[in-house]
Amino acid sequence: MENPKDKIYSVLNEIALEMVGLEVEFKVERPKDAVHGDFSSNIALILHKTIKTGLSHAIRNARRELAKSSGKSSAVDFSLKLGSPLELAKEIVSQLGSSNSEFDKIEAIAPGFINFYLSKKYLFSQIQKIIEEGNSYGSLALGKGKKVSVEFVSANPTGPLHIGNARGGPLGDTIANVLQKAGFAVTREYLQNDVGGQVDRLGEAIYFHLHPDQKQENYEVQYQGKYIKELAVDVEEALAEDDGLSQGEFIEKAGKIAVKIMLDEILKDCELMGIKFDKVTKESDLRHKVPEVLEKIKKSLKENEGALWFAPNDEFLKDRETVVKKSNGQFTYFAADIVYHNEKMMQNDVVIDILGANHSGHVPRLMAIVKALGFDPNNLKVILYQWIRLKRGEEIVKMSKRAGTFVTAREVLDEVGKDAFRFFLLMQNSSTHMDFDLDLAKKKASDNPVFYVQYAYTRICSIFKKAGNLNFEDADLNLLKTDEEINLIRHLISFPGLVEDISQNFTVNLLANYALEIASHFHKFYEANQVITDDKKLTYSRLALLKATQITLKNTLDLLGVSTPEKM
Repeated sequence: MENPKDKIYSVLNEIALEMVGLEVEFKVERPKDAVHGDFSSNIALILHKTIKTGLSHAIRNARRELAKSSGKSSAVDFSLKLGSPLELAKEIVSQLGSSNSEFDKIEAIAPGFINFYLSKKYLFSQIQKIIEEGNSYGSLALGKGKKVSVEFVSANPTGPLHIGNARGGPLGDTIANVLQKAGFAVTREYLQNDVGGQVDRLGEAIYFHLHPDQKQENYEVQYQGKYIKELAVDVEEALAEDDGLSQGEFIEKAGKIAVKIMLDEILKDCELMGIKFDKVTKESDLRHKVPEVLEKIKKSLKENEGALWFAPNDEFLKDRETVVKKSNGQFTYFAADIVYHNEKMMQNDVVIDILGANHSGHVPRLMAIVKALGFDPNNLKVILYQWIRLKRGEEIVKMSKRAGTFVTAREVLDEVGKDAFRFFLLMQNSSTHMDFDLDLAKKKASDNPVFYVQYAYTRICSIFKKAGNLNFEDADLNLLKTDEEINLIRHLISFPGLVEDISQNFTVNLLANYALEIASHFHKFYEANQVITDDKKLTYSRLALLKATQITLKNTLDLLGVSTPEKM
């Protein structure tokens, strides 16, 4: 479907090129207040500043020439030619003309904005297009088959998936959904850190749970909680036939078995969230490739005190260095990360890493690695998400019965269900801390956001069930005249533009907000207008509007990974 925002930008860009002979950065966006139109642009303000800067140079040059002359020559007063940003905006509006049927009005307002008001003829034409496109509505060719890797969750394998890490699940999955809608070929990836000291500590926790008498008095077990008892039972059963294992051998095998069990549990949790990964990579499989890949970045490596360091001294890390191989000859986790990003960058046009905010210090290292490997750092996108505080009304939930120190994702999923889990985690920008109200998420009322949105969809389904089969081609959309009808249409047609924006800036919270806006406008329409009436023509037109609403709402919720129940 044609995006009017793109058309506006394209036409304004041509005008800018004619005026100043170069491309300038300006915006075309939806105003916060509908009174300012469907789209607004700041191009006149930007062009005025650009032209004024150029003229000031010209004036100084003219005065300099006058000082050299006899004084009889006169300099052109360039400033009189420019005028104000508002006058420039009016000039641009005059160049746009009034013959474009997509707009009822294009106006210039102070201090220099240009507002565009879509025509009803255009709005009505888009309703029919939404109905024709159906599930494809909002699909774009933006990606043009480009490959994108989205890695998310990749939780610590030594314990259950906790609610903090789980925030990256719906975030990553929804970003992947939007990118697919925009035409990209997407691979959902999970990295399992199945080797290293943390795995040994997990094996020790299991061993000392089974053999508490062998634990030294001052030794502190790192991992605790009910899940360790559960793991100990499974590990003991798995090693039942391995008689005569030393303590070290038991710990090593117990750690490997335990992280395998925890991976299976985490992936099950992800499935309960509606997430299925296309690719799971194990750190142990990356380790043997380290020497070969390090050859690619040997210019950025240096030895110091028997260890091997990554020391590129570029704009990302400057004087900061990171150990790649310890003095004992063991490769670090970072070394495996180098291999992993080398593979992802080789196989994809864009690589997206979704990490907890506690990994912010790791981002410059990743950028430096990508550059050292010979790839464009701009093709690596790192999205950081903040942590979550669980509440029941005003009461803060502090601990998990199973984990002992944190609340697991499974506990929250079991309590509120997949739809509320995903929607609540997606409502706020990932860069902000959030409160998750468990009581509100379970509430069957309009103040529960996910219930409010799903109820709108269910309401539409019940109307169609009552109306029976219809041919929407018979609908005369010119009969739609009320404010509620027109406002609903204006919001429906913004969906493709929203998909495009999110595919570039990854702000999926805008998608959740959009679903709430559509539901709000539908509920207002429904309360103010009777759909099925004795006037068949008006009934057909309103049902066509509701069909477009149903399609848009379903496509939006599909991207969010939230179901669309026909009954509630």
